[in-house]
Amino acid sequence: MITIRTVSATDFTAPLSQEAYLAEMAAIQSAAVESAEMGAKTAAFWKMENLSAAFLKNSTPGQSLNDPRMPVEIRPISHCGMGIAAVEVSGFQANRLAQIIDGFSNPEYRLFAYEGAGAMMSLYQPDWFGFVARCFSLLGILPMASLSKPDDLAFLQAFDPEIQRLIAHGYGRMLYFKNHNIAAAISAARRSRAYRFDACVQGIAFAYSMVNNGDLHRVFRAGRNRLHAEAGRAFCDGLTYAIEFWEWMAPGFISSFKPMDAFERALLKAARDGVAASRERGPLLPFALERAGAAALKSI
Repeated sequence: MITIRTVSATDFTAPLSQEAYLAEMAAIQSAAVESAEMGAKTAAFWKMENLSAAFLKNSTPGQSLNDPRMPVEIRPISHCGMGIAAVEVSGFQANRLAQIIDGFSNPEYRLFAYEGAGAMMSLYQPDWFGFVARCFSLLGILPMASLSKPDDLAFLQAFDPEIQRLIAHGYGRMLYFKNHNIAAAISAARRSRAYRFDACVQGIAFAYSMVNNGDLHRVFRAGRNRLHAEAGRAFCDGLTYAIEFWEWMAPGFISSFKPMDAFERALLKAARDGVAASRERGPLLPFALERAGAAALKSI
């Protein structure tokens, strides 16, 4: 799980210069573009998320992600990773978290950081998963920061509705890892009444896509099978955005994928249209579909 890997990572324990950070991120992204393997492209996300978290935690004055030299392809994932670390640095204090994110972000991509905050809220829930993780931490198997999670509703109410949606997406992303299957994760999302259910389900689908990157036809089949079930549209939105996220970071992915049926073609078209609209406008929307992309889903 990338969130646990990030908060417990010891790979990067010394400050990186701005130049070294940018060079390492660019090298990871370049290798992902050159590789035809979906596993390599997905692992690149994890590496860049981890590196960006470490960059914030070990940052020195004057460093930030608001650097015009940073390629647009890596701006979304860099802010996701920074957001996870920002929670650790802020100790879940909402005002302090916002200050860290605002002070370290590129303003056009700052909202991506809050998705990572939602993943951390899910990770530190007092459930069986969190209990096991804390036990592993006490045993030195899985180092985790000692954080006291705030009340869910109180934490969410400190932010505007769009940030609450992003936090719910990250919360849902972690729910997939904490449950045995899609149905169990969606049931858990339904029980988490503090968080937007549709955003949680989208996060579940996004995580499902990333984990099962080696067989995207299977991923799409899951979406087709759920399309008319509970929250089926939100689940398909999550699959579509996962495609957009891959395409944004590694341009050319969509054109290299061969759809098997009309459903797959519709998802790919939605993602292709969404990325094109984002590139024309500027930044990628944070875990939301462009209208041009969303319109393509109506054909399903």
